[in-house]
Amino acid sequence: MIKILSAVVLISASLFAQDFDTFLNNALKNSTYLKSSNLSIAQVRQQGLAMTRYKNPSLDLEYSEFRPDASADDNGYRAAITQPIRLWGVNSDTQAYVDASIKKTESTYSLSYAEFTRDISILYTEYAKQKRQLELGNEELSIAKNIYEISEQRSLAGTISKGLMLQAQVDYEMAEIKTQTLNLDIQETYFELLKFAGISKEIELEYNHEFKLISDASSLINPDINYLKSYKEEAKADVTLNSNSVKWIDLSAEYEIEPDQNVMRIGASIPLTIFNTSSEEMQVAKLEADKTALLIENEKAKISIENIKLKKQRNLLKILKSKNEETLKTQTKLLKMFEDGYKIASINLLELQNIKNRVIKTKESLIKIDTALNQNAITTNYISGAYNE
Repeated sequence: MIKILSAVVLISASLFAQDFDTFLNNALKNSTYLKSSNLSIAQVRQQGLAMTRYKNPSLDLEYSEFRPDASADDNGYRAAITQPIRLWGVNSDTQAYVDASIKKTESTYSLSYAEFTRDISILYTEYAKQKRQLELGNEELSIAKNIYEISEQRSLAGTISKGLMLQAQVDYEMAEIKTQTLNLDIQETYFELLKFAGISKEIELEYNHEFKLISDASSLINPDINYLKSYKEEAKADVTLNSNSVKWIDLSAEYEIEPDQNVMRIGASIPLTIFNTSSEEMQVAKLEADKTALLIENEKAKISIENIKLKKQRNLLKILKSKNEETLKTQTKLLKMFEDGYKIASINLLELQNIKNRVIKTKESLIKIDTALNQNAITTNYISGAYNE
């Protein structure tokens, strides 16, 4: 009856457990870290509007009093307006720099988005691995309990010594301790996962998600490369902007009323680029662009060799998984034979425990291999740009 109720509880939990895709989407949607990063885009857009806006005009008003002699005086007035005007080429260069800055901020957000997706996926695989290890721990506990119960019966019947029976009991108790330790490890990883996802309450989470490689990643771009390219484009736009040694001129119009005449003036004030030609700023921006170009080439080389490593690793893991699965089939048959043999005293306790430990070790290896395959797929997808926003 207890076993039936346990099965019902497990089925109910699995029905209401949140799958990984839903969990990830909620985490991406609710992440304050990503929201903060996304606000940077709006912030840079506003800064761009500030850079491209025109300066305010200035108005001068004057009153004059003329006294040609002590007996008479006259009044005069002057009004002047000055408007700074950005040169036509500078305006387009400024807009190009603003556009490049916005694109860099967007690529920064895309990089944060991809890194968040990768990191939460990796953390999830660790949680899933530990949950599967706990399942295996319970299976090991069940086997150890069965062996212990058989040993008790054989000890009472006098076919084995009490020492061997106690050895089976110790093996069973150690399996219980292992299971409890796994429970502690799972709790630690589980709450780390929730904290990373920005979730403030406990949720039921399934742990059998399989991460697959993105089939067509040819049109995607690595998020780190994308960021570096946008950084380079911003630096190049900065070079072009600073190549304009004169960015503004002042146009002025003036009207003056004097006692004997009215004067109207129109003029322009043009700065002379004698001492400050912005050549240093332009050179700094050019060096930054050149430096970023080298970083892009270095990143491409790293990605290329990383892809080769991941591909070879994946192939080897698949071969290893296949071999372990074949071995497990044989070991499972052998364990069943040894358990039946131990009941009729044709197999000793040490032989039975040895094959039991081999079965558990092979299953542990399969869990680690599956975890490695999932993490391999996650890293490969990240590199290919599959996690870009």
